[in-house]
Amino acid sequence: MRGRPVTSRVGYILALGISVKFFVDISVQLFNPFLVMYAAGIGVSAITMGRLVSVRNLSGLFAPLIGSLADRYGYRLIMRFNLFAAGAGVFLFATGAGIPVLVTAMIIWGIGQGGFTPNMHSYLSAMLPYSRRSRYIGTLEYSWALSGIVGLFLFGLVFEHCGWRATLYILGGGMMLSALVLGSLPKSGRHVSPEGDRSPEGGTEGAGLETKDQQKPPSLKVGMAARIRNFFYLGKHQRSAWSCILISVFNFFAITHIMIIHGGWLETEYGFGPSKLGLVALLMGLFDWAGSILVSTAGDRIGKKRSVFIGIAGMLACFILLPFMNTGVYPAVAGLLLPRFFFEFATVSNFPLISEQNPGQRGKVLSFSVAGGLLGATIAANTGPAAYLKLGVWGLGPVSAGAVVVSLVLILLLVQEEPHRVR
Repeated sequence: MRGRPVTSRVGYILALGISVKFFVDISVQLFNPFLVMYAAGIGVSAITMGRLVSVRNLSGLFAPLIGSLADRYGYRLIMRFNLFAAGAGVFLFATGAGIPVLVTAMIIWGIGQGGFTPNMHSYLSAMLPYSRRSRYIGTLEYSWALSGIVGLFLFGLVFEHCGWRATLYILGGGMMLSALVLGSLPKSGRHVSPEGDRSPEGGTEGAGLETKDQQKPPSLKVGMAARIRNFFYLGKHQRSAWSCILISVFNFFAITHIMIIHGGWLETEYGFGPSKLGLVALLMGLFDWAGSILVSTAGDRIGKKRSVFIGIAGMLACFILLPFMNTGVYPAVAGLLLPRFFFEFATVSNFPLISEQNPGQRGKVLSFSVAGGLLGATIAANTGPAAYLKLGVWGLGPVSAGAVVVSLVLILLLVQEEPHRVR
């Protein structure tokens, strides 16, 4: 694999990647439609369940450390570790053995789950030309849509007929099996420098352009504080890189603030049960898929930065309109589906944009983005249920709209596309 692009085997890698990531994406979305019902299963309140989800999300903040390790030792090895850890956490959570055990389970689950996707993206990005990266990463992200179209829909049926533990046994087993199957991927290359001054995986696109970006300022050479500062240093174009990362924070906050409680909203106001919530998840998956398909087919032509802008602008319009759509079951469901489409379009477009902010530290930069998204989702896991219980839907849409306004400013004023090529 080293020294040549992966395009000759990209079909196999994408097929396997979609299959494996399918379980990870179910894991990420699992509590959105069923939070209240899982809370009832383990005997806690919806607020407590939201806090447990927050613990899981916060554990994903270890992703940049995991991404840094992947830059050194290869993405395949670290991805397999992530899947084993996430599966173990799911099985432990399925015991329902009290808050201390549940918190421990969520920490393990979150560490594994949070580190997988950015390293999968890095694995592809390091060996694929930037001009086709939206196509391939957009195709990989079909897994997110399929996890809603097929996964959550089926999980809703399993939940209704077999109970909440059965869904977790299936999810944990799928992750463990995926970790084994992932060993058939071509082995990823090892990073030759611990400082991230050379692109791993044998990738050549942009690798030679980042030498100066990877040089540490003299003040960052010694001491623990210096090491920490160096870890967060993303090169001379880090303003653009950190802006991309912050977009993930605000976008994920905005969508999760609504999605974390949408099941409770539809159950409370429209009488939805598990199977109907699974059907809504299926529809959301279709809209997610439409967003990913649009990125994979047109994102490279539209441009990565412009695509992110279009997605953010669409989210803003949908969030502003959301309270006015809570007039019946069909408008309410439509008010959930439309922002999902624009969120998916913006998020998948942002992955290739981030992947070329600093090619020599690709795993770490992409992992910071995922960690940022998890941070936003963590905050929203607490704000969403509380805002809905206090203000109803008026506590959801306007708050999310305010968050994406910040994203809009960042993409317009601070983000550069391929900043290392800007002279």
